Amino acid sequence: MAIKAFLEQRQGHIVQSGIPQCSRPTIPGVMSQRACTYYGARWVLAPVRNSTHIVHAPADCAYYGQNVRKKNYLILSTDMNEKDVIFGAHEKLERCIEEAAKIFPEHSLIFVYSTCTSSQIGEDIKWVVERVKEKVQKPVISVEVPGFGGFSQSDGHQIAQRAIISYLSEYCKKESTRPFSVNIIGEYNVAGETEVIKKLLKKIGIEVICSYTGDCDADLMKKSTSAALNLLVCKSSGLLLAQFMREKYSIPFVDVSFYGLSNTINSLKKISKFFGIEHKVEMVISEEYEKIKDKLEKYKKKIFGKKAVILLGGSRIGFMAGAFKEAGLEIYVCGSQFGCNIDYEAARFELPSALFIDDFNCAEIEEILLIKPDVFIGGTREWYLAHKFGVPFLVLPQETKPYACFEGFLNMCEDLCKEIHAPVWRLI
Repeated sequence: MAIKAFLEQRQGHIVQSGIPQCSRPTIPGVMSQRACTYYGARWVLAPVRNSTHIVHAPADCAYYGQNVRKKNYLILSTDMNEKDVIFGAHEKLERCIEEAAKIFPEHSLIFVYSTCTSSQIGEDIKWVVERVKEKVQKPVISVEVPGFGGFSQSDGHQIAQRAIISYLSEYCKKESTRPFSVNIIGEYNVAGETEVIKKLLKKIGIEVICSYTGDCDADLMKKSTSAALNLLVCKSSGLLLAQFMREKYSIPFVDVSFYGLSNTINSLKKISKFFGIEHKVEMVISEEYEKIKDKLEKYKKKIFGKKAVILLGGSRIGFMAGAFKEAGLEIYVCGSQFGCNIDYEAARFELPSALFIDDFNCAEIEEILLIKPDVFIGGTREWYLAHKFGVPFLVLPQETKPYACFEGFLNMCEDLCKEIHAPVWRLI
């Protein structure tokens, strides 16, 4: 009876057509891995350069939040203990902020996070931040992200955006618009992808001022108010910021994607149309495609028709599904741990007949692996499980090379080829 009730509860989250139920709490008792809002905020804010990050919590939270996308970032902790929980620790936090400002005078911005422990006892970090601002003489931004503050790390993305908006509202005024300039929003420089995108845009005469937050610091954020256009790469972790900058600084935004040839070409055309430089784009597209076409065809022949399962965190599943489909994969199953309706609608457009799964768990992954796909595309947590079932695995976010733009698409196809045709699978 318990199993039957569970299956009935999960029924709307697993669908063959339409959009699955999403953005809801995980069913109690299910071993899902959606992370917490704090980690979602770290996902967005950790790459901001020349900034100090202080976690008002036991040291464990700092340890958990230091590694983001396989990179270690400096993070400090107030190291709350039992005494702090009983009597409060706002004075300890204030001392910590002042001490950090002295140790890192070169940092121009301080982020202060509250997590589960400090939020449960009612620590008012906003009040502490307001008290200490004048003493440290630099911007201090509160980021209230207790793990229970949302259903998944996706909620942390929203809170992190609001933290950036708070900084822009208070410290950044509108600067004169620079012609042919853009900001990229929702791009996190995975394996150097920001540089690849900037290099491609430079070829059509477009300057990238700031990439939120893959190439970002306090000075670049101030300069970002002078951009003529914002390029929104990831809606779930950038839409709030793009909307704010449109209202506050009159900077319009367009949705773009640089994953897959079709998405990259369409995005370049969209950007060039805005700036009235369509004549430049066709030549650049032709040049970039010529560089990769011979190798690309070789890889695509080896990939074509292979069965694939794509289970990602959430962001960009539509764009990435389109890119893998363009590479020649037949995608049977697609899902995410914290995708929203926007993500699933984009993915369903690309994959009209695939099985969609929201907030997948280990038991469901094992059932999927029994169909023996030719490749499993997912996060680090699923990596070893797939290998135990003898299924090739491609990890995203990737740890090898950039997958964005023309050269990135070639890299992606090359990595797929290596995974699918690795000699070890002949032994299974």
